[in-house]
Amino acid sequence: MMKCSFIFRVWFSILAVLLCTAVASAQPVGGGIDKASDGPFTGLLLVTDNLDWYDMFQRPEPPSFEAKQHFVPGEKGSLAIIFSNAEPRDGTVRVMCDISTRNPEGSRQVAADQVCYEGPFYGPNILHPALLELKFEMGDEEPAGEAGFSVTLRDAHSGRSVDLDVSFTQGSAR
Repeated sequence: MMKCSFIFRVWFSILAVLLCTAVASAQPVGGGIDKASDGPFTGLLLVTDNLDWYDMFQRPEPPSFEAKQHFVPGEKGSLAIIFSNAEPRDGTVRVMCDISTRNPEGSRQVAADQVCYEGPFYGPNILHPALLELKFEMGDEEPAGEAGFSVTLRDAHSGRSVDLDVSFTQGSAR
């Protein structure tokens, strides 16, 4: 049973890597999605209107969600932070992150040196969703213009890090 579960998780992760690679290659960097690597350590960041994106990693079928480029008042979104190939120690990986948000009026740091993920290592090239999740809702009074997130992911065991940045437009469609 344990071997079957491991094989299923590896197969699922390979499909997820292919899915996210296809999404990343179809989206412009600096838009609603960004991907970067430092050696084997890879981070993927995207803004989505699928508030259940994290739950999709807990299901047997491959996750499927897309980056969103424009949010109007009343819409909700989420920042998806995903990584692969963090270096394990005693079967555990630890990924730290710094997160900043920005809107047309400026930026602010939301999280500094936070644990984004600490858990089991399932093998190379397997995507892990970060355990730190940010959701947002566009209010009627939000200033129109470019908004986004900047994230630095650090593999605590290898010292590798990646800087990721995503942007989107907020405000009424004109």
